[in-house]
Amino acid sequence: MLDSDPAAVNEDPRMAMRDGGRLDLSAMLLLSDYPTVHAARTPDKTALIFGNIRWSYAALDRACDQTAGLFAGLGLKPGGRVAYIGKNNDLFFAVLIGALRAQLVLVPVNWRNTASETRYVLEDSGAQLILSDAEFEPVAREASANKLPIIVVDEPGEAGLRARIAASEAAPRVDLDPAAPCLQLYTSGTTGRPKGVTTSQRAYAIQRHIELVSPYFFDWGDEEVLLSPLPSFHIGGMSWVGTGLVRGATVVVTADTAPAILLDLCLEHAITRTFIVPMLVRGLINEMDARGVIVPSLRGIHYGAASMDPALLERSVDRLGCQFLQYYGMTEISGTMTILGPREHDTSRPNLLRSVGKPLPGHRIAIRGPQGQLLEIEQPGEIWVSGPTLLIEYWNKPEATAEALIDGWYRTGDGGRFDAEGFLYLTDRIKDMIVSGGENVYPAEVEAVLRDHPAILDCAVFGLPHPKWGEGVTAALELRPGHDVSPDEVITFARKSLAAYKVPRRIEVGVTLPRTASGKVQRAMIRKLYLDS
Repeated sequence: MLDSDPAAVNEDPRMAMRDGGRLDLSAMLLLSDYPTVHAARTPDKTALIFGNIRWSYAALDRACDQTAGLFAGLGLKPGGRVAYIGKNNDLFFAVLIGALRAQLVLVPVNWRNTASETRYVLEDSGAQLILSDAEFEPVAREASANKLPIIVVDEPGEAGLRARIAASEAAPRVDLDPAAPCLQLYTSGTTGRPKGVTTSQRAYAIQRHIELVSPYFFDWGDEEVLLSPLPSFHIGGMSWVGTGLVRGATVVVTADTAPAILLDLCLEHAITRTFIVPMLVRGLINEMDARGVIVPSLRGIHYGAASMDPALLERSVDRLGCQFLQYYGMTEISGTMTILGPREHDTSRPNLLRSVGKPLPGHRIAIRGPQGQLLEIEQPGEIWVSGPTLLIEYWNKPEATAEALIDGWYRTGDGGRFDAEGFLYLTDRIKDMIVSGGENVYPAEVEAVLRDHPAILDCAVFGLPHPKWGEGVTAALELRPGHDVSPDEVITFARKSLAAYKVPRRIEVGVTLPRTASGKVQRAMIRKLYLDS
């Protein structure tokens, strides 16, 4: 049990616990309901744009029912798992909502994964069907040891997913269980194995509902056009499209994050808001400067995964002339727990830009010590969060679930502190996670691969500041006596087992690693040595 009553402690301003306020759920709908609502109100309004493909809300609603019908025709039953391996496109959201209506669990797979990484996800989740882009079909087939059926998403013929959805009968609507799992997203694991985060229909729906009632979104109009370039297999990219569909907005989906493409889409579709990472903000501004153009329609840039440095913000405001909003959250809470709003993006108060904002309605955040004790403001500790959007469990990992979920609280593993104004600041990452280009990389997973190299005795993997990626994955290698290896050889070796974003960008060979008295490598110490050098 925790050491104190959350409600009572929250009244003491000295203690590091903050509440986002009351959340009214009386008007909440499930995500699967919204296409039907908007199809009834504005059937011809454009819901999704992908390349030259446009979906009206009426067409999207119908396709979601047909997708549910396709799944039923394939013999999938409620609770069954469907794996999706593909880049951003319009069909992903017909699949997502169709799976929700069929009471299936969608398992989006990082398309950057190797066959061995994908195999683990397929086997651990118990997937019964794979939907895959043609580009990743060879990986999917190699990963599917039990020869799961595969439907190719972008195949142009009758066997392709688009044609099969169009040819399917719409499934009849059924009453859904809001507490049932609907998503299973895999996060990199601290022990080298990713964990399957199961999310309920209710939790995912509440996160979207919070955006409807949050004051940070009160300036949104009826004709918003959103741009979504971040990966749909991430909770962030997936949720941003959900944010648009809940509001009846138009969402432009792209799989290409090149700044030139993003600027083209902003100009072509009069984009009003987008969700990107700071390095893409920089790239977008550089592209605008190169062409000598602006995007007059752009009202807001929402971002996450890294903080915005004051110089970039000042330049962004001058060139883009729009508002900025930062998210902090994670898969385990179905998305976002804090927001740093437009008013706090003030270059005259650069300290606030290092904050991740304040809790959203329905969320309570506490800073706790090693024994779970509540700390005082300004004291750094571990960030714990409670609220109605927590994960159900880590799939097939009861011990990890019990360690993370305690008395209705989720232990994030991130380090942080509250200031006197109630702003949350991240300190160290207790789990040593590296955020590189918006992707999460856990050192233990990379280290496990590197230690398999015959020349490597031991290693430490950590993140160092990188001008483009936010953090660059760095590896310090202690070699076996009498052995030698080049950085290029190590990179080639790592690429056989790791997705490209996990492969170290910088490798230091021949290091003597600092260790504790028990022989454990002191990763934080060696990282500090390189930061100070």
